[in-house]
Amino acid sequence: MADWNPELYNRFRDYRAEPVEHIFSRLHLNHRETIVDLGCGPGENTVELARRSGASTVRGIDRSPAMIEAANVLRAKQLAEIQQRLSFAVGDMANFDADREYSIVFSNAALQWLRDQRAVLTNCFRALTLGGQMVTQMPANEHETGKLELSALAHEPEWRPALGGIDESFQEVGAPEHYAQMLTEIGFIAVDCYYHTFRHPMERSGDVVEWYRATGLRPFMNVLPEKRHAEFLAAYRARLERAYGTSGPIIFNFRRIFLWGRRPEK
Repeated sequence: MADWNPELYNRFRDYRAEPVEHIFSRLHLNHRETIVDLGCGPGENTVELARRSGASTVRGIDRSPAMIEAANVLRAKQLAEIQQRLSFAVGDMANFDADREYSIVFSNAALQWLRDQRAVLTNCFRALTLGGQMVTQMPANEHETGKLELSALAHEPEWRPALGGIDESFQEVGAPEHYAQMLTEIGFIAVDCYYHTFRHPMERSGDVVEWYRATGLRPFMNVLPEKRHAEFLAAYRARLERAYGTSGPIIFNFRRIFLWGRRPEK
């Protein structure tokens, strides 16, 4: 799969930061945390964790070399004191392996890409120190117009053969009750799983295409011949204009699911 594009991902940086601010509103950090950020992307959230947690150490891990390169560029721009507490490394969240090393396991919009989520969440539990806390959030926006129209487009006879059934390969994101049961079975306590919908004003309906180009459209672009990319994106924009009923401003409602849990102190 082609590597991620940090610049494209950050085009809607303020909107993508909203769920992280939602987490920070209830994540109480002391000054001696050991924190890991799984699927850290270009590192903005990892840096913010370091800024908000005093003398804590923070490590960001991402499978994308381009994202880690961007994160290290960002690290180099920080004060020396923050640089000393902050590190980034290329690594696959699916293979995350640690034993009581971290007081906080944090992950923003990454778990949804993985097939065996229970295994990853079990490894997150094992990685926590006694009393440590995990928080992760994932997009859960499969019923929003933009995602529905993308799926419909992929099933059109013109595109389905070229896409090779890529639409069916996406991982389902379960409901809050599903994850609450899973986390409890793994051993987490103080479990809290819930939806929250963010409202993102867009200047035009076609901006939803640009939003997904950085994330949800990547699997489609990776299997389509490059010479057909522009045609597919144009067809997607046309579908969105019809579905939203305008080519002008819209409110892009984006639902996410948040998972919280702690490792018992004993």
